[in-house]
Amino acid sequence: MRITSMDINNKEFKKVIRGYSSEEVDDFLETVSDEYEMAYKENSTLKEKISFLEEKLNHHVKIEATIQNTLVLAQNAAEQARVSAQKEAELIIKNANDTSQRMLNKAHDDVLKVNDEYEKVKQEFAKFRTKFRSFMNCQLEMFEGLENDYLKNYNIGNVTHDDRVDDEAAIDSECSNLTLKNIEEKDFHENGEMEQIKSFFAKG
Repeated sequence: MRITSMDINNKEFKKVIRGYSSEEVDDFLETVSDEYEMAYKENSTLKEKISFLEEKLNHHVKIEATIQNTLVLAQNAAEQARVSAQKEAELIIKNANDTSQRMLNKAHDDVLKVNDEYEKVKQEFAKFRTKFRSFMNCQLEMFEGLENDYLKNYNIGNVTHDDRVDDEAAIDSECSNLTLKNIEEKDFHENGEMEQIKSFFAKG
């Protein structure tokens, strides 16, 4: 049971012979009562402050815990975002590398194809040049043979200049048309080489 200031003021002691002075005792008890009252009030005030501070402390502790949890969640989210971004970047780089590699491979294949076609056209042109040179040589030899036969079999003095020119033109036209037509149909037309050569020169 707690003692109050009133208990101190109302406290009565037995009177005995040769005891303490009752006035001094009463004065002292009154002083003790006042001091006790002040200490009690101060103690109550301190208790209230302590309770208030404890509430604030608990509140701040909860806030700190919340902040810590939020910070941890934010760190985890940031780490997950970083890992996700890194994976996405790696995937983008991989796709870009794959795409560029496919483009390089296609370009390389196209270059090889063009080179092959170019070599083929060169070979076809070389064949055509050889055949055409043979054809021209054949025409020249045929023309020389016809000219020699003409000089041997006909009297040049009795033939006018216009007649000779007409005869030579007719012979050249007939020989050229027949021989070139035969060569084209036999050596070029069936194999499609003449069309390729015409296309080659048209592109050039």
